[in-house]
Amino acid sequence: MRLFKAILLLMLVVSIIPTLMVGWLSVSHTRELLIRDAQELAQERVKQLRLKAESFLEDPTERVVGLSSVPGGFFTLPRDTQRLHIAAVLNQRPELLALTVFGADRQRLPGLQAFAVHDMAPSGVAEHEERARALLDEGLTGVRYSDVVASHGGGGGGPVVTLAFPVGDPVQGYMAADITLAGLRQMLAQERVGSTGFAYLADRHGRLITGGGDLGAVGDDVSKRLPLAHLLKQREGTPDTELFHVGNFGEGRDAVVSAYSVLPEAGWAIVSEQPVEHAYRQVETMERRILLGLGGAILVALVLAAIFSRNLTQPLKTFIATSLELARGKFGVEVHLKQKNELGELAQTFNYMSKQLMAYDMETRGLYESLEKGYLETIVALANSIDSKDAYTRGHSQRVGDVAVEIGKELKLTERELRQLQYGGILHDIGKIGIPENILCKQSRLTDQEMALMREHPAIGDAIIGPVTFLGSVRACVRHHHERWDGTGYPDKLKGEDIPLLARIVACADTFDACTSTRPYQKAMPLEKAMEILDNLSGAQLDPKVVLALRAVLAQRGVRLEGHRQPVKLAS
Repeated sequence: MRLFKAILLLMLVVSIIPTLMVGWLSVSHTRELLIRDAQELAQERVKQLRLKAESFLEDPTERVVGLSSVPGGFFTLPRDTQRLHIAAVLNQRPELLALTVFGADRQRLPGLQAFAVHDMAPSGVAEHEERARALLDEGLTGVRYSDVVASHGGGGGGPVVTLAFPVGDPVQGYMAADITLAGLRQMLAQERVGSTGFAYLADRHGRLITGGGDLGAVGDDVSKRLPLAHLLKQREGTPDTELFHVGNFGEGRDAVVSAYSVLPEAGWAIVSEQPVEHAYRQVETMERRILLGLGGAILVALVLAAIFSRNLTQPLKTFIATSLELARGKFGVEVHLKQKNELGELAQTFNYMSKQLMAYDMETRGLYESLEKGYLETIVALANSIDSKDAYTRGHSQRVGDVAVEIGKELKLTERELRQLQYGGILHDIGKIGIPENILCKQSRLTDQEMALMREHPAIGDAIIGPVTFLGSVRACVRHHHERWDGTGYPDKLKGEDIPLLARIVACADTFDACTSTRPYQKAMPLEKAMEILDNLSGAQLDPKVVLALRAVLAQRGVRLEGHRQPVKLAS
């Protein structure tokens, strides 16, 4: 009976607990998958709606803008020919309600206004002209859209947007057109999001443009709807950023699954909403089914635990503990069992497997170390090929890499990031391979044209290492090591924290080595003088935090300088 109880308890442990774990993991994983599917469906729906909305807006816009590029120039054509072009555009695009041409003085040119007679009343034409003049008064540099309005004088009473743009450089005149969004309204009204969801368009101020659901009329404020409020908050700091988001908003019965995106040209938001209780209905059904199956599995486990009886408790505990050690990476660990039965054979097999894993692990570690060593040797060879072009920069790349690693250690970076700093420091000037040698080795001051060529080396370096997969993580160091903290650097004029941290560290190490090594235009500076210069550059060219870290390195343990075999420290 004691053996039976022990086996019964053991079987409950090894059957019911794994069953519960599998059931719990299945519920959790499947729930996540279904929720992700629902959100991806909302995401894909918004992407498709955005494409349709962009296409709806872009087609008539491109047709109107095409007038500015007619052969010979629109404003050089005879007046009759100009009218023919305007009428042709208006007839070809039913979405266009009106088209007006203004002179360079922003006054409407006589006879150069056309509108859809059957779709637009005279009052609608006056409203169109008023909106166009408002856009012109803003000072146009390209195509700009007005706020969407509900047309009372045309467009079938649907939403209407006015676009305007300058023609010629210098400006010869302006063109403005009204586009009805009735087709877009019809498309969104027919768009179904499940059985209770809907999609809608809103402008950059949170006012309704059009859409399904009982949201109100054109121009009504819908900025309090949670998804749209989230989008508007995201756009407060970066109004021109192209945003996309999908997730849950709200709580309880008001919770919705929503996705939104932004039409970059017009700044409109396309939003899809569906109540959570409907979007995740499949999740609840799945959970009930899995729980029923889990209950049945537990019942079967109880029956099997009463049937199978063998004294396995202690050996299994030993196997479990040893397996966990093996899983944690302690290869070579062994199970010590004295039984000469199947459990003993299993222990021998386990011990053999553990020893083999230890051998494979040692072999893998050796291969990895060899591979990494080969990578580093290749990188050093590439850097030396650059430094060898100029006697004054020999060893510069290696020193920059070493100093960058020391700064990274002071900033508590991970081993992986330190390795990236080493590679990035060594390769930061790889792009100089593409710079003519007469410029690279010139002893006198570079001309503006030569300086422009020299400033291309970060982008050239980025292009060189881009195809090399294992160097992908150091591309930022190569491309951005000449960016400045104040945003006046090159090639991308990044500013402050927008510059990757590793690139900021390499930039500081590069500047430090340039100060402490002999160049055609200067002698190597003493350590104190070099740090005085770096302090002056802190906050303008260099990240103040990185400069402070370098000063700490120099005060505590020093770095290797040109012409010195041992690290040099700042005087205390």
